[in-house]
Amino acid sequence: MEFIKYCDRHRILLMILPPHSTHTLQPLDVVLFKPLSQAYSNELTNHLHKAQGLIPIKKGDFFPLFWSAWISSFTESLILKAFEATGIWPMDANVILRRFASTPEAERSSSSGLSDHDWRKLDRLVRAAVNDSHQYEARKLRSSVHHLSVQYELLKHENEGLKEALQHKKKHRKKGKALDLQQRQEYHGGSVFWSPRKLREARAREAVRERDETEEKLQKARSKKQREEARLQRQDELEERRVERQRLKEMRELERAEKAAERARQKEERDAAKAIQLPQKGKRRASAATSSNNKRQKRVEAARAGAQVQEEPPAPPSKLTSPNTNF
Repeated sequence: MEFIKYCDRHRILLMILPPHSTHTLQPLDVVLFKPLSQAYSNELTNHLHKAQGLIPIKKGDFFPLFWSAWISSFTESLILKAFEATGIWPMDANVILRRFASTPEAERSSSSGLSDHDWRKLDRLVRAAVNDSHQYEARKLRSSVHHLSVQYELLKHENEGLKEALQHKKKHRKKGKALDLQQRQEYHGGSVFWSPRKLREARAREAVRERDETEEKLQKARSKKQREEARLQRQDELEERRVERQRLKEMRELERAEKAAERARQKEERDAAKAIQLPQKGKRRASAATSSNNKRQKRVEAARAGAQVQEEPPAPPSKLTSPNTNF
């Protein structure tokens, strides 16, 4: 992106040619890319060794490794050799005709992980401190010092590799965005000019895309908020319905309790009334029995009196005398 901006500021038109068309004329293809590839392979190998295979290679790791390989391989002398190998400068067509290509190896020193300098220095110190270096204790001391020195170097190398792996892992979290410089609606035969106008159009498309993404995120946030509000409203409605059902249930239970209490009270009143009516019925029955006995006694006495009247002889008829009648 910085390179494209640089070309835009300096009014440089970029042209991408179809592949495999200028592999015999480009200084990069002829000379520079091979040492760059070798340097990048070395950087990648060293990175994997330092990380001990614990961290995978991701897109974010490419540029730091590539930049180190670029700095080590793209030297001034090598670039001049590349122009000379392709016959660009000094101009020489015979170089291309002879298919001459020079691919010098990248000069990159690789240092080993462990050095024997420290161990030899320590060994000399032990020999100088001990009178008889062939004694068992002296040999054991030299062996222990050597073992500790090697362990120290190994742990130091492992620690440095783990630190670098953690730094690369932190870089993986950062994601970059590529600028869409290719308009898919246009037809092209393999070569595309990235002019300032194309760059402005690409930036405009990128701005529109970012605006659409922002609007989509806002719409999703609003939809989520509406769903949350609807969910809370449904919960409130369900809670109100539950409270109303509980209230109606309590009212029904209260009404049933009142009706049960009313029925119990009425039953108690009926039982009390029955308890009062039973003695009264007993008195009426006793009085009725007494009156009926009296009536029967009266009837018996009347019958006895009638029988006595019938048993008495009838009285003789009275004699009626008349002055003019003689019986």
